[in-house]
Amino acid sequence: MNIPMLSDFVEGLKIFFASKRLRWLTLVFFIGAIVITIWERLLLSFPVLLPLGLLSSGIFPGFFLITAIASFLGLGRFVADEESYFRSFITTVIWMALAGILMLWLVLYATFIYQIIFIVFAFLGWIVFQSYFATRSSLKYAGSVQVESRSRLARVLFVIIYFFNYFIVLAALIGTLLFVNPSAFGSMAMVFALIGVLLTMGFNFINGLILAAERNRSTASNVAFLGFFISVYSAYFIYNVLKPFDPSLDVVSISISIFFILYTMSGVGRTLASRAEQDTRWKLSKELAATLTYFLASGFMFVDASISQMVSDPTLVGSIGDAVKLLIFPFVALVMEVIFLMRSRKPKKPEPAPEDVQPTPEEEPTTEGEDTVSVEEPVEEEITPEEPVDLVKEPLEEPTTEPESEDHEPDNDES
Repeated sequence: MNIPMLSDFVEGLKIFFASKRLRWLTLVFFIGAIVITIWERLLLSFPVLLPLGLLSSGIFPGFFLITAIASFLGLGRFVADEESYFRSFITTVIWMALAGILMLWLVLYATFIYQIIFIVFAFLGWIVFQSYFATRSSLKYAGSVQVESRSRLARVLFVIIYFFNYFIVLAALIGTLLFVNPSAFGSMAMVFALIGVLLTMGFNFINGLILAAERNRSTASNVAFLGFFISVYSAYFIYNVLKPFDPSLDVVSISISIFFILYTMSGVGRTLASRAEQDTRWKLSKELAATLTYFLASGFMFVDASISQMVSDPTLVGSIGDAVKLLIFPFVALVMEVIFLMRSRKPKKPEPAPEDVQPTPEEEPTTEGEDTVSVEEPVEEEITPEEPVDLVKEPLEEPTTEPESEDHEPDNDES
């Protein structure tokens, strides 16, 4: 059974299980995510273990950085084996040891390069990836909702969604401050939350203007439901920024984090894997797409966990990543929405009519002529085998009628 949202979600994840090598790398990635999460909470209680914790957590993004480079060069078989999980385990241990050395060298002797690779490219890159693919998926899922935009009922529904978007964002802010963490009043976390609320409400206002302009077009449902999705995302991030950080393992928070990782991985898988099958200049193999995704995700988790150990404001512990997402998501969503609307207005190239593809009557005689020639040629070839028999006798240049008499004379002799 084909369920649009669920089927697309599962289809996007298939890239990460397409081969034995990718299945092994997927297992290593989730082990790394668990290890980074445990160390992040453990180091808050035992700061003396900070060097060991950062090294143990950093080998995973370092390993996937090496793996992505190897996949780009077509040398992925040297990082993980395609036929044996045991050989993959041996090579992974070796490369992780080298990744640990690489991380130590970057932190101690190449700090600027470390910041560019892990803070700019991995941390911010993963947030932009999440924003991009979340917006892209939201527009796609909104397009699957069959709503007649010109009906009066649809316009009423769009207006309700528009005002509900303001309500859900304000409810997340006020509800968390009043009932979840009243101590967050006046903190830096509240400052980030307020900025995020203003950006989200500003996006919703602009989105409402776009919705009014698109009210008579089929894209109205995409615009309306995109505003709803962005408001829900922002409300979740506001809650995460304002709630107190619990160093114990919170099953709900970990489950939601895993879902967002899988959600982004699915979007990356659907987009990048599809380009691997297209005849385009810019191609990305499935293995490189998967390893690049693992590097960005593990790098984001590692940097987020590292910042949690360094922030002076306790209200921002464990929520730096969500605070940055809160600021970036509305901006990326607006850019994606404008691009989507511009593409929807481009005239599509007319496809050739079926009559143009079908053969014209003028072509039919030529095909018949070819058929007649192909039938006559075998008839001539059936006659030619008699000539090599005459050539054995090495006849002189004589008229063509005499070989027939020569053929009859041997027959009389033999009889």
